[in-house]
Amino acid sequence: MQVPANPTKEDVTSTRNELVDKVETLQAEEKITQLESGKEKVYYRGEGELLIRTTKHHGAGRKAASLIVGMGVGYLVAGRDSKRTTKAKGSIIVTNKSLFCAGNKFEFDKILAMSIKGTLQKKIHLTLDKDAGAGGRGAGISGSSRISVEIEIKTQDIDGLFKGLENARMSGVEF
Repeated sequence: MQVPANPTKEDVTSTRNELVDKVETLQAEEKITQLESGKEKVYYRGEGELLIRTTKHHGAGRKAASLIVGMGVGYLVAGRDSKRTTKAKGSIIVTNKSLFCAGNKFEFDKILAMSIKGTLQKKIHLTLDKDAGAGGRGAGISGSSRISVEIEIKTQDIDGLFKGLENARMSGVEF
């Protein structure tokens, strides 16, 4: 990449293009190095309350058998889907890879949907993938998990938290 003593416009343009290509290559390599090093960038930090709702879904066979055997009462005892709700208060941290809330870690790969619910008491509602395992229960006999997990997060700065979640989810996207 030598520039002649009397450079022409074409020489300057080609040298410039070579430099731009090298800078872009170095920037891309730096981004890859940062991703491989595992450093996470924090987009939001605050305090809040976490509400986890887990629903364990029973199969159709169990529901039908409990209805037939128990004449209705059996369905109420053994056939209905069991629901469990847990609450926790603590710090909320949003990074480019995951959401940490009250000691729980939720990776963005497992989050299916995000929305804000409510008008007076706003909450962020997250729906997790069935394989997330946040319910504390394992898979059934068939090996598939029949547990659905929904999360609600309350905090004083709900708009800042949602903006942090949105920016973190979009951090790997280049326009």
